[in-house]
Amino acid sequence: MQQKMSPELLNKGAKIEVRMQNDGVIWYTATFLRSSTTKIFVQFDTLRETAEDPESPLRRAYVSPGDIRPSQPPEIHRYLKVGESVEGFCRERMGWRRGKVVEILECSRYTVSFHEGSLAEMEQWELRAVREWIDGSWAPPFRLQQVLQQNKSSDSQVKSRGLVLKIKCSRKAPEAKFNEGMLVEVKSDEEGFRGSWFPAVIGKTLGNNSKFLVEYRTLKTEDKTELLKEEVDVSCIRPCPPVIQQVKPFDFLERVDAWYNDGWWEGYIVQVFNACKYMVRFTNMEDEMVFEHCKLRPRQDWVDDKWLAASKVNLADENLKSSKGKLKRKHSGNASEPTFWNGMTVEVKSDEEGYQGSWYTAVLIGSLCNDTFLVEYKTLKTEDETELLREKAFASYIRPCPPEITRVDRYKMLEKVDAWYNEGWWVGLISKVLDDLKYSVYFWTTNEEIILEHRSLRPHQEWVNGKWIVSFGEKPKLVVQERRKC
Repeated sequence: MQQKMSPELLNKGAKIEVRMQNDGVIWYTATFLRSSTTKIFVQFDTLRETAEDPESPLRRAYVSPGDIRPSQPPEIHRYLKVGESVEGFCRERMGWRRGKVVEILECSRYTVSFHEGSLAEMEQWELRAVREWIDGSWAPPFRLQQVLQQNKSSDSQVKSRGLVLKIKCSRKAPEAKFNEGMLVEVKSDEEGFRGSWFPAVIGKTLGNNSKFLVEYRTLKTEDKTELLKEEVDVSCIRPCPPVIQQVKPFDFLERVDAWYNDGWWEGYIVQVFNACKYMVRFTNMEDEMVFEHCKLRPRQDWVDDKWLAASKVNLADENLKSSKGKLKRKHSGNASEPTFWNGMTVEVKSDEEGYQGSWYTAVLIGSLCNDTFLVEYKTLKTEDETELLREKAFASYIRPCPPEITRVDRYKMLEKVDAWYNEGWWVGLISKVLDDLKYSVYFWTTNEEIILEHRSLRPHQEWVNGKWIVSFGEKPKLVVQERRKC
């Protein structure tokens, strides 16, 4: 039976779980902010103020102390049995709900039956054993070494039932020791394999602890008859990183390791798809591949005998700017899919009040989740005028730059055109043909009429089903050139 957790034991920023009713009991991960006499104020990690809007702020709420418990530490190499009660992470509701394992599938997948009668195939990382928080500890308890690994630091404390256990480490980190039988990861520096780490077991020490004989866990000899053994320099060996249970989706530009070709390959997220899939660009190559969430782990670096969380990729990085990895934009139906890449020049539509019908030239910086992109405008600046404006734009508001059309004859009355005005292209209508190659152009979105020169206009084109369609009532004399560099 879940017991009330005392808020006095919580520090601001502590990770907790909150119990809520949503067609049954669901536990949601959250962050503790503060407590009052009878309530606790939290910020949810996976719930937003507006469920339909992925860009809305994370939801904050007051909850009862009886509905919270600490966040469960991950279990290392935990395998489940048929009939075992589990909690599965529900992607639809973004929380943990109770069920039972009914079948063990291949590749560490399980079929789980939930209490309302539904069945779901789930990855191992989406499941955990059912535990209750009772008298300041988990029942059934975790293995001691797992709890210590989760909480160890240079001077950490584990509090339970009033007992304080201090774990002290020397200030100077000792050199990593690799013992026989220890599970490690081995780096490859071969051409085409740089940035990859392969799980292995230490066989024996060679020389003065400078080399080790290792046996790989996933690589085999050429004849495929036995596991590959190899002499490896100590500089290419590291311990296996601690398991981080990544419940939330990975973010754009977040560094990750991707499980590929029997090893972990370093990369970063360049596009977030729906259904927990991502486009990953490998760090030491220009290749990109789509991976499921379960095939990725947060990147950690082994520095001075400590594991450090890797920071996000910097957009100012020259490698990122020069990379031409292809990003695909989704379309419904059978429309052709144009190819986009980081650094490509596009046009972005505005639907702000007073700016409807205008398109602004921009550079595609990267792809975000839910069919949105980060763009940098070429003609619009921030409010202080110090740098070019960057913002998120929906895919439906982005199009390639239209092909350049050189207009030989004059525009005609009521012909639809694009007019260069206020740092962008505005859709308008020729209302008067004037002398000296000038026109009066009517903008129906703003109900304005402005006199513009012939050179400030271009024939209006519509981007429909992946093709450019010229909008002319009559067919004038045209010369179509190469795609314009806008």
